[in-house]
Amino acid sequence: MTPPDFCDDPDLRGPGELGPERRVRERIESAGRITFAEFMEEALYGRGGYYTRPGRIDPEGDYFTSPSLHPAFGALVAVQLRDFWGLLGRPGVFDAVEFGPGDGTLARDVVRYAQQFDETFAAALRYTEFDRTRSDSGAPPTGVTGCVLSNELLDAFPVHRFVIEGGSVLELYVVAGDGGLTEAPGPVSDPAIEQRVAPLIATLPDGYRGEVNLGLRSWADRVAETLERGFVLTIDYGETARELYRPGRSEGSLRAYYRHTLSQNPFQHVGDQDLTAHVDFSAVDSELSRAGFEALGMTTQTAFLDRLGLRSFLGNLPGLGLPAGEVERNRVPMLWLARPDGLGRFNVAFHTRGVDARPPIGLDSRGSGHDPSALPTPLLARDEGRFDLAGRAYPDGGWSTGTWSEILGDDEANTP
Repeated sequence: MTPPDFCDDPDLRGPGELGPERRVRERIESAGRITFAEFMEEALYGRGGYYTRPGRIDPEGDYFTSPSLHPAFGALVAVQLRDFWGLLGRPGVFDAVEFGPGDGTLARDVVRYAQQFDETFAAALRYTEFDRTRSDSGAPPTGVTGCVLSNELLDAFPVHRFVIEGGSVLELYVVAGDGGLTEAPGPVSDPAIEQRVAPLIATLPDGYRGEVNLGLRSWADRVAETLERGFVLTIDYGETARELYRPGRSEGSLRAYYRHTLSQNPFQHVGDQDLTAHVDFSAVDSELSRAGFEALGMTTQTAFLDRLGLRSFLGNLPGLGLPAGEVERNRVPMLWLARPDGLGRFNVAFHTRGVDARPPIGLDSRGSGHDPSALPTPLLARDEGRFDLAGRAYPDGGWSTGTWSEILGDDEANTP
């Protein structure tokens, strides 16, 4: 069935209001073509766009995130925030500012767990959410001491698409054809697109397609305005520039997701499917460096969660007196958070300014004195509305068996 051109949610449009695809077509009719970033902005964040509509992250939604699986993720982020607080000298107010909090699950889990395991830190913690798609977010605070964090935010920034032709970088614009929306090459709309790719262009074959996220610059500027002293914690999927722009990835990293189905066609189901592109963490480092931050390093989500205490949480489950079904209902999503072929493949980047101390425990726990076994184990509430991975085949019918050691090995996740 062809999706409608108009937003069909009466709460998100007025009478006769155009939906994302129709607005895109009108902009193309007026300008002749638009950048892919303009198209993606409309499809995801325009009125009636994908991220402005409810129900995307819930048990029946289109996708899940780490916080939507199990409170263990937020609990361990809280442990990392307490470590940041200690490295900053335990200030009376520690601001945690989350950009792109979605439905607020991570915020709730962090605050709740902080109250369980360290009342002094919980009293200092002031958690603020800022989301461009939520009218109640307001503006983020400025000049704070603490941490700016995000989880799966940067991959959803609108990107410019490019193609290599004759050893040169051309931008791929969105145009309207007889068969619908399509792409056509032209000169780059911003020299920064070519500059981002230039160091690696000699290695890329003609016909190579990729993406450039220019929104990282304004994001880094906003982070710098918000954070005067402290840490930036960025969790997302992506690679360094050399890994992202390589000949073997000749079609780029842009992906579309519609009802749990992966597609590489961004021009179907406009406004009803998610669009994402892998994050260039080299560009993240560069933009935050320009804004006055120092890169401390990057690790995988697997290692990050293990160093903070996920392995201890899993080891504690059998001794909590829970029914076997409840043990499994908690064990399965905890494992999925760290599986290298699942969410564990995400990267966790650390940046700082105004701090001269040992590395954070999520990056390198050696010498920190951190004792994960002393942490209380967070559990799913019986009536909690998160993804029930133990009770469904999605996303992989065969991955729920096994132990931590069988999946990762005894020492693999702790290797820096």
